[in-house]
Order: sequence, then C-alpha cells, then structure tokens
Amino acid sequence: MTASPANAAPASTFPDTLHRLVLRGIAEMGFTAPTPIQAEFIPAALASVDGADAPLGQERISRDLVGLAPTGTGKTLAYGIPLADLLLRHKPVETGGRRRDPRTRLRALVLVPTRELAQQVAEEIRNLTRGSLLRVTALYGKVAIAPQAEALKKGVDIAVATPGRARELIEADAMTLAHLLYVVCDEADRMLDMGFLPQVDWVLSRAPEGRAKWLLSATLPQQVEDLVHKKLDKPRKIAVGTRNAAAEHLAHRRMLVEEELKTPALLSLLAAESLRRGIVIYCASRRRTGWVAGALRRHEISTAVVHGDRSQLQREKALESFAHGRCRVLVATDVAARGLHVPGIKLVVNYDVPVSPEEWIHRVGRAGHGGGEGSSVTFVSPEERVRWESVVQLAQPAWEAVSVPEDVGSFMRERDKALHERAQAEQAEVLKALELKEKAEKEKAKRLKDAARKRRMKSQRHDSKQLRGTKSNTPVPKDAKRGTGVKKLG
Repeated sequence: MTASPANAAPASTFPDTLHRLVLRGIAEMGFTAPTPIQAEFIPAALASVDGADAPLGQERISRDLVGLAPTGTGKTLAYGIPLADLLLRHKPVETGGRRRDPRTRLRALVLVPTRELAQQVAEEIRNLTRGSLLRVTALYGKVAIAPQAEALKKGVDIAVATPGRARELIEADAMTLAHLLYVVCDEADRMLDMGFLPQVDWVLSRAPEGRAKWLLSATLPQQVEDLVHKKLDKPRKIAVGTRNAAAEHLAHRRMLVEEELKTPALLSLLAAESLRRGIVIYCASRRRTGWVAGALRRHEISTAVVHGDRSQLQREKALESFAHGRCRVLVATDVAARGLHVPGIKLVVNYDVPVSPEEWIHRVGRAGHGGGEGSSVTFVSPEERVRWESVVQLAQPAWEAVSVPEDVGSFMRERDKALHERAQAEQAEVLKALELKEKAEKEKAKRLKDAARKRRMKSQRHDSKQLRGTKSNTPVPKDAKRGTGVKKLG
C-alpha cells in the first residue's frame, strides 16, 4: 500500500477540470472548497492507473484507493464527486443506438453497512448529479424487493446497497455486475469485519476483474488493514487527520456513575442542558433504548427511537421527525452510529460505553457533523471502566471528568429510590463487614508478631549475662580487670 505525501498542500478549490454538471451540483449544495480528504482523494480517484487521463468518452478506470479521515469530514462526497465525473464522461454500453439491456447501465456499486446510510448516500449523490442523466438508487433489506428490482430493470448508473440486499438482487437476476467499473466500500472497517466479509466477498466475486475498488472509513484496525492488502491491488492510502481518532472540534466529558443512576443522571443532564433539539443518546441494546425512551417521555421530553427491530417506515419517520426538530432527542443503538448526517446534532450521550472503541469514535462523530461545534458525554459504570480505558487508549480524546449531578435523587421514582437506598445500605454493610474482618486480621497478625518477638528475646543467644564476642558461656566476674581474660597460648 503506497501512502500519499504527508506534506502535500490541500487544494483551496475543487478542480476546474470536473464535469460542468458536477461543478454546478457542488455549487448548488453550497460547497466552495474541498475538505482535506476531498482535496486529496478526488484527484487520486480521477487519475488513471498509469497517471495519464483517458480521452473523454472512453473508459477510464481509477486505481485502488484507501481513504482514512475522521468522521464528519466529507468522505461521501470524496468518492461521490469522482464517481459522478467519471460516469458522466463514460457512457453506458450501447448497441446501434439502443442499450442491449437496461441492467448493463449499472457501472458503480457503493456498499454500505446500514439502511439509513444507503438512503443518505444515495440522496447526497442525487443532489450532486441533479440535472444530469445519471440515475441513483438505494437498495436495502426489510422492505419489498420488487420496487428495487423494477428500478434496476429501468436502468441505474449508481447503486448504493447493503451487502445482503445486493446479493438477493443478484441471485434473483434483477441486478448484474457484468459492466461494473467502480466498487466503493463505505465504512470499510465495518464492511470488512467478520460479520460482513462473506457477503462482501460474494458480491465482489460477481464483478469483473480489474475494476477499481475504493475503501473509505474513519477507522481501520490492523486486522482489517491486512484484509485490505488481500482485496485491493497495490492500493494507494490517503490518510488525513489523526488515525482512529474523533474529530478535533468536539468536546468530551466522562461521568463515573452507577448503573442504576444512569437514567436519573441523564434526566438531570437534559434538564440542565439548554439545547432544545439535536441530542442523540446511544444505548447498548434495543431493550435499553425502550427503557431510556420511556423514562424521557414520562418527563415530557419528545423522543424518537431507532433500532434494528423497527420497520423501515418507523425508522424513516423517527429520523425525519428528529431531523426536522419535532423531537428533541433521538434514542438509538449503533445502527445509527455510522452515516447519520443531521447538521443540527450538537450533543451525543453515550448511555452505555460501546464494546468496540472504534464505535465510540463513530458515535461522537455525529455531533457537529461536517465541522460544526458539538460535544459528547459518556456514562461509565464500574463494570464499563475497562471499555472506557480501551476508548481512551485508541482514540486518545481530550476529556473532562464530571461528577454525578447533586439533584439526581429528584429524578428517581420512589420505588427506584427505595431500591437504590437499600442497595446502598447493603453495600455499606458489606464494606463495614470487610473493614471489621480486615481490622481483626491485622490485630491477629500483630499479636502473632509480638509473640514471636518475645520468644526470640528469651532464647539463649540473647542471654544478657553473655558478653558479646565471647566464645564461652561462662560469665566474666564483675571485679575482673580489663585484659585479664583467657588468652590464647602462643
């Protein structure tokens, strides 16, 4: 894997050699200058393998690339812009002025891990290519497959898909990768981990040999980097910012809190927080999202919920309600930790510390997505301290320790307060018993030590009548003169 020069100066504007429709789309989206990852990735993706650009209208395939940049730095457009430019310059396969099969129009496949990310990426590329003939569609599971197959049958240039649904469509002969030119793996660390790798392998095995493969992610663990070397052909690595680190514009806080006090601490935090919208709370499981959402609603806090068990329609409505400010809080599992782009998110609360430290980076990256101000608070129970240490070791965030709010008791139900007080009392009794046991053991050890010392004092070698240095046990008379002792005969 070859790396980009570390001292290369980032571009201040987008390349003026881009297709005019792409430049117009960038302008309409309100972007005037590329982010660091875009400034380096776009030229590398537009350059052909041998370094010479192909003539317009001819096939031009980029080299394999790996892009690493902190979350929220514009990686979607980093690959979306060159994809749009290359496809606008290279027309679909045609025969005698007519396409042989509309399915052969598919020339770019973007693989993403979640349904929400598929929808979001497809929408962003549509905005970029608005006014052009390029067609973009999102393909994902847990919805009817027929409408997606119908869209492919009519012809699609770019498909943004989850691996499982891509495989279903290929097996159903609704999608063909025979004319594919580009494959993008967004969130590469998740796409290539052991859970997704078999599906990704199966899909890629249906693509023609020698097609360009681009992998982008905020994190890339060493074991995944080893897989990159096996999947890509002499890839060029483009790394921007600190590897495996949260975006630098975020402020982080850590609160040591007992498990049963997490919900009251959260309620106290939200009561003191001035934000009226844009708060995301991440929980470890679907069941816990229900507990937290229920507690927030009981305190009249408008809440939306997203997790894997909800239908696609429910998830879409929840995200739409949150994005438009009708809900102050979004409670979610890690299904919404990657790719969720809502500019209004200002605070991320990690109700539970994630098992993977990389997931923490993606979670907190939702705050201030795109470079705005944002912050995070992570609740750490005694059982989660090892996980938190792993986060600190990997991401090395600058964090501030905060205490549990003093008014946390006022946010507890009477039943929970009684249970907590009982647990505290039981814990105090256990600690007291341990202290008494430890004190008794120390006193016993002291008594044994004193007894041993007295026995040594009474032993013969410590007899006070024996003068030090003599070899005889016979005492020397008190009236004896000095030097009149027994002398060795010559």
